[in-house]
Amino acid sequence: MDRNKQILEFCPNFYKILEFTPYEDDKISGKLIKLYQKYIFEIDVNNEEDVESVKQLDHVISKYIDDYLFRKEMQKQIVNIKIRKDAKDILKEIIKSILKIFDNYEEYTTRVIYISRWI
Repeated sequence: MDRNKQILEFCPNFYKILEFTPYEDDKISGKLIKLYQKYIFEIDVNNEEDVESVKQLDHVISKYIDDYLFRKEMQKQIVNIKIRKDAKDILKEIIKSILKIFDNYEEYTTRVIYISRWI
């Protein structure tokens, strides 16, 4: 099977993400989509960790497109990403930071709902 087709199987939201048109003054969304596109085609499809990170990234960028509040939070947080100087793969470190921002957002916004019992 062609490598690109194999990668696109891991990314069900690929075309939705590429067709997204950001607002005119939104510079971060375009760059984030380019990062997504560059990263998914550079992975090793035989490496399970890379495949899992691509699946997560696809979900995160899809959420970024669909959820206005998450988009605003991501735009606020992404400018504060810090990468160590001795990092071997800068793109991979940026993607890890983006996934961490998403995890923090999910943890922060997901509320625990208690169902009370009426007597």
